[in-house]
Amino acid sequence: MIVAHEPKWSYVKAKRICSPTHSEQARTVPKTYNPGMETQLTLPGDIQGPARMHLENVAGNLQFVADLGYGDVALAVPAVGGLLVVADARPMTAVAAVASSRVGLLLDADTEPESHRALLQGAVIHGERRRSTRGISYVTSAYAVGRGEHPYGVIVRDLSQYVAEAPGKMERVFMFLAERVLDVLCQGPLVDVDGETSFATTRRAGDGVMEVDGAGIVTYSSPNAVNIMRMAGWDGGLDDQRVVELPGCSSVVAPVLGTGTAHAATVEVSGRVLRVRAIDLYEGAVVLVEDITDVRRREQELKVKEATIREVHHRVKNNLQTIASLLRIQARRSDNREVSRSLEEAVERVSSMAVVHEMLAASTEELVDLAAAARVVVDMVRQGLGGGDSDVSVTVEGETGLVPAATATSLALVTVELVHNAIEHGLGQRQGGIVNVLMRRFADEIHLVVRDDGAGLSLGFDVAKDANLGLAIVRTLVEDDLQGTLDFSVGRGTTVTVRVPVPETAKEGE
Repeated sequence: MIVAHEPKWSYVKAKRICSPTHSEQARTVPKTYNPGMETQLTLPGDIQGPARMHLENVAGNLQFVADLGYGDVALAVPAVGGLLVVADARPMTAVAAVASSRVGLLLDADTEPESHRALLQGAVIHGERRRSTRGISYVTSAYAVGRGEHPYGVIVRDLSQYVAEAPGKMERVFMFLAERVLDVLCQGPLVDVDGETSFATTRRAGDGVMEVDGAGIVTYSSPNAVNIMRMAGWDGGLDDQRVVELPGCSSVVAPVLGTGTAHAATVEVSGRVLRVRAIDLYEGAVVLVEDITDVRRREQELKVKEATIREVHHRVKNNLQTIASLLRIQARRSDNREVSRSLEEAVERVSSMAVVHEMLAASTEELVDLAAAARVVVDMVRQGLGGGDSDVSVTVEGETGLVPAATATSLALVTVELVHNAIEHGLGQRQGGIVNVLMRRFADEIHLVVRDDGAGLSLGFDVAKDANLGLAIVRTLVEDDLQGTLDFSVGRGTTVTVRVPVPETAKEGE
């Protein structure tokens, strides 16, 4: 007989008060399940301190429990009207009894009696009543979190009867291990062997699983574990072997056994790279081992490729700067003013491309912050034409985010030409003036606007006929290279507006 005492926890107000069946829950909270995502946890604000840390640790290990034990699991805390589900997970290793997330729902005592009894008694309640949803028959069990007189949460576990009643040896061992992991989680948070770091893990499809007894002897090893150990140089079976003698296990498992802690590490052995995780279960442990040799090799290949690409950009930048220096020397030695000016303009064009490659050399992706590049090249043009004491004010406003390298190179060159044209021709012989560069990023376009307060364009100006070399380059880059548009308008001074589409790669990089 259960004696009902008034629970001594403090209630928190839930956003929704309802008591739906599992099928109703699936309709009420549609949620796409992504097994690769970390469990999201939203706890009421009045749960703080050790209790909050404990519940966060439980939430971080729910997916591991769900996959190891072939059943849905949810974490709930006391709330007005029932138990509020704050995190849950569905197994990737079996058909889920619950179709969608229950996070945010209240579980009342009528529909979830096991959960309420577990919280009231501070114990484990194994349900006996069968339920059914979507044609799946299952039984619910509940585990009080923070065992003792005042538990502060409950783990709800729904196990399909198909799995529970007709398991093979591997399924029986895994479900037993899941029960033991739940027992450890309910007593306190899993911490790393260092005693400070919270430990959380998941079970991946390729993981090998081993059950270890209190003496450190392997009592069960899954087929994946056997295969992984053989590739790492072990000859023979794993059962009845000392776990610390297996490849890669000694440094990870030995410090954990008998300590109530957990540990994970990546080790290299016999040309293989293994990810080993061990959780002490009080008088035994569960060990997971994954062969990540191919993953590590691909990571190394990517790092080499990234380093090579950055080095290429660095060398291109150096070569462009060398070309710019040679052109600058030639401009200074020329007695013809027209030749000198043309060479100086060429220096600006080459230098603008060097700026983009310099940014790419410092990046791990083929993306450039266009606004940052524009600020550098605009200042370069201002210094080149007016010097440090010039009364010409040139400003750059706006942000563009990351832009593909090819687009950034073309737009940087366009910016150089337009600013150069605005200072040299728009302001002309004036002692001072204002040039403003505005950059904007829209959903599918980048806008570049260059304004000056000079005399403006001559009446009847036609960019196709009257443009100088700089504007001809701008037109070619914008219309032919970037598939954009180029507009000129005259008011007080000249305004040039460039609109170019945003490539799909740029949208994905945001």
